[in-house]
Amino acid sequence: MAKSISLALGANRATLSGPRSKQYRIRQNAKVFAKRLKEAGYGVRKWSKISNKHFSAVADKMKENGTGDGRIAEVFSAARHLCETYGNTGISPTNDVFDVRRGSIANANSKAVAPVFVQGAIDKLANEVKYEYGPRAAAQIRLQYELGLRREEAAKVDLISDWDRESRSLHVQYGTKGGRPRTLYNLSWQQQEALEKALPYVSQSDRPGIHNLMPSGMGDKWQEKLSHAARLCGFTKKESGWTLHSNRHERFHRMYVDHTGFQPPNQHESVEGFQQAAQNAAGGEWSRLDAEARDDIEVTAGHSSGRRDVSDAYLGCSH
Repeated sequence: MAKSISLALGANRATLSGPRSKQYRIRQNAKVFAKRLKEAGYGVRKWSKISNKHFSAVADKMKENGTGDGRIAEVFSAARHLCETYGNTGISPTNDVFDVRRGSIANANSKAVAPVFVQGAIDKLANEVKYEYGPRAAAQIRLQYELGLRREEAAKVDLISDWDRESRSLHVQYGTKGGRPRTLYNLSWQQQEALEKALPYVSQSDRPGIHNLMPSGMGDKWQEKLSHAARLCGFTKKESGWTLHSNRHERFHRMYVDHTGFQPPNQHESVEGFQQAAQNAAGGEWSRLDAEARDDIEVTAGHSSGRRDVSDAYLGCSH
């Protein structure tokens, strides 16, 4: 295999096996690793030269940016795959040595954004006259907040083909994690309204017959425009303590409270405090309600029910 002249180019040129969707995911996550490593001040240009020291640096940089252990583990899996592809077998097979523990309580403290802040950010962007993409960004942020979509899903959702007003459902199939489609059912009037307000910004995508919220011809560069919009309204970790992903956290927080009638664990100082509050609110039914809410949230998030590492990341651990 030819030697790569940069980590990103090496990710593109690597010979990978398996489904094309999996190969694409590995390449994209490997390039995230390369970008974070460069931000950490390292100029390594070959995957064969990557060491555990570099993995530790990337872990520190991603945690500094507020990234959870689950996402870091996903990026590390891809980077480890690229290292092995280029004959580098010296990387630790586990992430514990990098202080990355996927499956632990990834979110003991709530990252859910305050609803009043979201509304203020949406209003500011919707009326932004100095940034042409402000109103379009506001529509996408509203979708993230009301439906719990990831930012790429909100940008690529096809409202023309995949939103069924009569059945109040939305099929989410583009920009999903791992290429896994899902359908959101029983949409509330607030969710339907958010979709309705996004319709004026629907554009023909680069793929025939598919329409989304990215300006025509712009493609994934739209994410840079969205990030700029977030900075304009203070929707950043540095400015407000929240990121656009915090919209997803708040959506699942609301789903949990609506179903159970009590606050999730990460709204309490301890697991014991949560259990006592849940017991006071729902008696002996609290555990059943907790499990039902988690199953629903895990599926809505694009995973399988029973993925408690997923719901723990958004709600905290119940036990």
